[in-house]
This record gives sequence, C-alpha cells and structure tokens, in this order.
Amino acid sequence: MTGSFLAGTAALLVTACAEPSIAPFAELDVDGNGRISRDEAMRDVVLAGLFAEADENDDGELTPFEYLRAAHRP
Repeated sequence: MTGSFLAGTAALLVTACAEPSIAPFAELDVDGNGRISRDEAMRDVVLAGLFAEADENDDGELTPFEYLRAAHRP
C-alpha cells in the first residue's frame, strides 16, 4: 500500500467518525423564503431529528437564528 492510499483512507475514517453536520441553510431553504420548513428540513437527516427542539417558537419553521443554534449545538 502506498502512503497516499493510507493517508486517504485515514482521512475518510476521520470524516466517517466525526459528528454529523447539518447541510448549509441556503441548501435546505429550497423555496428561498428565508426559513426552513419541516418538509425542507427532512432533506437533512440530522436536522430532521433536531427540528422539534430547534423550532423554539413552535411555528413549524426554522429561522436563520434557530438553524444556527441547532447547527452549533454542543
């Protein structure tokens, strides 16, 4: 095995083991209205699982602020 193959494999393993991240806001805001609906959030498995908690005002949409809080959760 070559060094570059091992380095590439190691990089893939680190990425695979890293905590999953949420897709960019603009990618999820399909209709471009500046908010992410529950349906739009379903495009991202991580955000879909956090949606109810992230939707702080329970209006069925995530504002950019709510999205950022969910994306940068501890």
